[in-house]
Amino acid sequence: MTFRDSGSLALANGARAMGALRAAARRALSAARAARRGLGRLSGAGWALADQCVVSAANFITIYLFARYLDAPVFGAYMLAYTGLLLMTNLQGALVVQPHNVLAAGLPHTEYRRFTGALAVLQALYCVAAATALGAVGWLLTGTVAPAAGGILLALAAAAVPWMGQEFVRRVLYTRGQARAAAVNDFITYGLQLFGAVVLVQMAGPRATPGSALSVLGLSSVAGVLVGLWQLREHVSFVQARASILRAWSEAWEFGRWLTAQNGLAWFGAQGHSWVVALLLGAEQVGVYRAATHLVNVMNPVLQAAFSYLPSRGSLAYHAGGATGLSRWVKTTSLVLLLALLPFSAVLVGFPDAVLRLAYGEKFAGTSLPLILALAALGQLVGFAKYPFDLGLLALRSTKSIFYAYLVPVVLLLTVGVALVYFLGIVGVPISGLVINTALLVATGLAYRRRMRQEKRDQPRMNTDS
Repeated sequence: MTFRDSGSLALANGARAMGALRAAARRALSAARAARRGLGRLSGAGWALADQCVVSAANFITIYLFARYLDAPVFGAYMLAYTGLLLMTNLQGALVVQPHNVLAAGLPHTEYRRFTGALAVLQALYCVAAATALGAVGWLLTGTVAPAAGGILLALAAAAVPWMGQEFVRRVLYTRGQARAAAVNDFITYGLQLFGAVVLVQMAGPRATPGSALSVLGLSSVAGVLVGLWQLREHVSFVQARASILRAWSEAWEFGRWLTAQNGLAWFGAQGHSWVVALLLGAEQVGVYRAATHLVNVMNPVLQAAFSYLPSRGSLAYHAGGATGLSRWVKTTSLVLLLALLPFSAVLVGFPDAVLRLAYGEKFAGTSLPLILALAALGQLVGFAKYPFDLGLLALRSTKSIFYAYLVPVVLLLTVGVALVYFLGIVGVPISGLVINTALLVATGLAYRRRMRQEKRDQPRMNTDS
């Protein structure tokens, strides 16, 4: 039998106590770090939400002020130019911004700075090319048969460069999760945009032109670009070989070429009605139509929150529960989203005349706009009902199905849509939108169910093989 003296026992107990204390300290430190990371993520999400609210609110109020105080032909011409601005931004997103968000997110800092520098050069070249093309066409029209249209194109060329530059800055900041910096940039940019819109409608009012309205967007974006140059100082490196730049461009193109086609189709499906109305009925009717349907955009906070938050949730539901779990999630999400939009839809569809009078007073009294607003709101509700099926297809990695589904609005717009506008006038626009969104809902739902049946057939086979 071995005996230990009291000193040895004390040392052993002390060592165990110190070991337990060190382990407890490590656990506490680990918990503190986890809590700090969690708070950081919550803070980032809060800034991202605030940022989106500011952008959506400023754009909504800006367009509303122009719709209320500008003459209908001026507002219609402005909205046509604005749809062109959205197209250029969508193409920029597919070719430059989204490749950066995905491809650069996990790069080491040095490689990240080089990749960002290469895409910043690509962004600058894209802006120069777009502005040059718009400016050349505008200059030709100004000196020939359409000086008014030429002037609008020249104003659009000037506004597009800072507008797209500011969008590049904010999205690059999001690649590294710097939501607060992006929010600060947007607070400055869109705060100045809203201030400029108020000044313009108060000082010029009906005398304002599409060019002066576009200048509000361009000048406010200049401030965002100037702030962004300082914010991106640690993100960008231009010191690199030409081969490195070309390689980054090639990677961006490989990633973004299908996105470019899809974004083009999505833009045409969403904005094509304005151009059909312009060609058949004139710019004034575009202004009247867009003034009414702009009020439907009060649903945008719900839609944008869904677009930002739900795609990853659908993927997690699929990974956790397979096809069955994803199917349950899609059904639940469909119900929740429709319930979230129901209060907006009930007001817009049930009381369109009161909503229009509240928004515009007697400016559009005695017109068919209440019917147009009600039909547009119903079309928005039907169109959004397909979004859970989009999420299911994304979770199942069936992006090609989504691309083909977006061919439906283009085909129907060029056939049914044109016919309805031609025979029914401006009332045919929301009817066309309702028909197109219903067809898109059916097509997307069928694609989702077909892909889900295939997934359920393949899963037992995969389980057997394993």
